[in-house]
Amino acid sequence: MAADRISKELADKIPLPPFTIETQKVKFLLNQKAVSENIEKVPLNHKLMDSVKQFGIMSPILTMPHYYPIAGSQRLRVLWELVKTDSTFNDIKIEVHRFDENWWDLMYLWGQVKERDRMVAIWFQMAELVWKSRYYVHTTDEAGTKMTEYELIGDALKWTHKSTVKEDVAKNDS
Repeated sequence: MAADRISKELADKIPLPPFTIETQKVKFLLNQKAVSENIEKVPLNHKLMDSVKQFGIMSPILTMPHYYPIAGSQRLRVLWELVKTDSTFNDIKIEVHRFDENWWDLMYLWGQVKERDRMVAIWFQMAELVWKSRYYVHTTDEAGTKMTEYELIGDALKWTHKSTVKEDVAKNDS
C-alpha cells in the first residue's frame, strides 16, 4: 500500500485535512518523544539507508501533530541509525507537513474495536496515498532506483510498531 500512487491530478481533487508546512532539523525530529520512543520499532531498510547516506532526504515527510511520521517513518529510522555514527546527519533539514490536529480521532468513538482499528488504518492509508501522490515529486533517487522500490522493501520487512493513539483518546475521554 505505501508504494501505491494515484495521478497528481486526481490527488489534487481530493481534500486533505489542514496541515502546516515547516522545515525541521533531523535532530529536532529524532528528539520528539513519540519518535524517540517508537522509531526503533520501525524495521531498518538497509537499501534505503545506503540511498539516504549518498543522496540525502529527497521528499517531505507527513506527520501527526506530535511529529510521529505517517509517511517517512522508514527515512527517520534510517536517520536514527546514521546519526549514531555521523552526527552531521543531525543538521539535515527536512520539509515536514504536520497535520494540525488528530483528524482521525473521531473514529475512535466507534464502539466495535476491531472495526474501529480497521477504519483508522484505512484513514491513514488513504491520507498517505493522496498526500504522497501530491507531494512526492522525485520518482527515483540519483542512482536511478525508484523511490517506490524502497517502500516495497519496507513493506516486506517485519514491523513491530503498535500505535497507542486509541489508548490516548480513551484517557482523554475519562
